[in-house]
Amino acid sequence: MGKLCSFLENHKRSFPIGLSGNTGMGYILTGGISPLSRSKGLAIDQILEIKGFWGNGKEFHLLRPNTKKELTYEWKALCGAAIFLGIITQVKLKTQPLRPLLSWTANLSFAQLSECINQAESWPNSLSLQWIYGDDIFAHAIGEIKNAEDEPVLIKLLERLPFSRNRIINKFNNMKALPNLSLGNNNNNNLNHSEVLGLLGPAWQEKNQQVLKILKELINKRPNKSCYIASQQLGGLTHLNDLDTSFIHRDATWKPWINGAWEAHDQAKRKRTLEWMKECWNNLEFICPGVHLAQIHPHLEWHKKELSSAFKDWLPNLQQIKAIYDPRNIMPPLK
Repeated sequence: MGKLCSFLENHKRSFPIGLSGNTGMGYILTGGISPLSRSKGLAIDQILEIKGFWGNGKEFHLLRPNTKKELTYEWKALCGAAIFLGIITQVKLKTQPLRPLLSWTANLSFAQLSECINQAESWPNSLSLQWIYGDDIFAHAIGEIKNAEDEPVLIKLLERLPFSRNRIINKFNNMKALPNLSLGNNNNNNLNHSEVLGLLGPAWQEKNQQVLKILKELINKRPNKSCYIASQQLGGLTHLNDLDTSFIHRDATWKPWINGAWEAHDQAKRKRTLEWMKECWNNLEFICPGVHLAQIHPHLEWHKKELSSAFKDWLPNLQQIKAIYDPRNIMPPLK
């Protein structure tokens, strides 16, 4: 995605990549949540054509439907669930004009995170909040400057945000140039194995304090310092409901994700970390009933549950499509 971003910049165009420039086609095919998703939509919403091979070996080439009448189950299935059905060899993507981005980063206290979330839930779609909670709390707000009038409005909103230290407001040319959302303690990543579980849910509103109290208790229980909980703001994509895809959680405001890590090859620590992740999920499910399958876990006991939470009532249709196009289950399982 970073290379795509750099290529497009030469042509004064952009694409809503995610928080990491290192991800590839999988970012797009599993939905693709970006700090710009609130206004641009998801990465799958930018797909115009898709080519590849079903699990049964048959080739396909599908074009984005222009109307609801033209929509097929195959198109809807591939946009968000392609990894279960076949191999994608090529996509044609819609791009947008390249516009400058405002970036606000700061370290927060627990109370300040609560206030930031509260403010962010009333922001315009051109602005979004991301945060990561481990030993410290680090937050990153990102806004797109669409015109000259936009910039002072966005800066005013960013300057209202509380912070404890290290606040920086900068302007950048593209997503790839933005600071990383990290806790700065990932130097030993090669020595760790990890799993990531992404959740989806509505605005926290009056449940803000309750949710954050739960988060604090979960962070206090984490097995090691490489484990953390973070979140991206979608802000609700209901204005894009006409884009019928396998990402069914169009009303989601937040995507918290649980990052569990352990020392490589230490099975006891792996077991403890996965138990902590399950505890996080169980405690947050009341406010985050959905799942974003940016990572899939067919090797773990919760795969069936994550499929159900990701696709809800659409899952039986996906399973029927898989039975037709991947009858030998060459691709990852959908049950």
